[in-house]
Amino acid sequence: MSVLNPNNMVMLELSRRNDIGSGSPIKNRIALHVETVGISTNKSVPNVPVPLAGAISGESLNLAFDMGLASKTINITGKLTEQNIVKQSEQGSDNEKDVVMTSFELMQLIHSYADSSSLQNDQNISKILFFYPSRVNNAFDQRTKDKDGNTVTAAEMRVLSIDKVPLIPFSWKNRAYDNSFTFGTGNTMKSQSNIFDNISVNNNHGGITGFMRSFSTNIIASEFPTIGYQLDFEEAKVIGDNFFD
Repeated sequence: MSVLNPNNMVMLELSRRNDIGSGSPIKNRIALHVETVGISTNKSVPNVPVPLAGAISGESLNLAFDMGLASKTINITGKLTEQNIVKQSEQGSDNEKDVVMTSFELMQLIHSYADSSSLQNDQNISKILFFYPSRVNNAFDQRTKDKDGNTVTAAEMRVLSIDKVPLIPFSWKNRAYDNSFTFGTGNTMKSQSNIFDNISVNNNHGGITGFMRSFSTNIIASEFPTIGYQLDFEEAKVIGDNFFD
């Protein structure tokens, strides 16, 4: 995840990709050169003191109401460089655009996307993808395929070199094995989803849906032509649909 070797480990995805299908792995996506990834999960639990508890028992008492509330954010820092961008706003190859943009053009592009809303499918960044190595599958068993799809045993997967371990997209989802007493997850042992599938299976990934909270850049003369950036993305189910599109 360095400037010299990004490997498409972190990507921003436009809403339009959902409309026209997958195609190229980078179509309607922006691969980021990343230096750090910060992931925060802040749980909100009302904690209410019980009146007179200390007076009666000699020890104060609080009652916590865990209602399953949390804010989830990803903070990314890195460098913008000249890179290939592929876009398509309608079905059909005649509408596809495949260009190379300078770091300054890429900076302006992402700033303009951060300034848009969920109504603009060609501008709205609705998802972030962060791929990480995973040895354990959806059923909480060791995987039996390496990064290239070669069959390995569970014992081999335990000690397989990290660069050969399959990649999956980060999310706050639980594995099917842990969803025994949950409702409406769409991912149980009897009916498993593809959220923990190796990314080589297809080009469409669950990732993290939400919105860009902020995007800031720093232009430093000594680092020309690269541009430093910081991006904050917040997980959410965004309400909004473009009824003009």
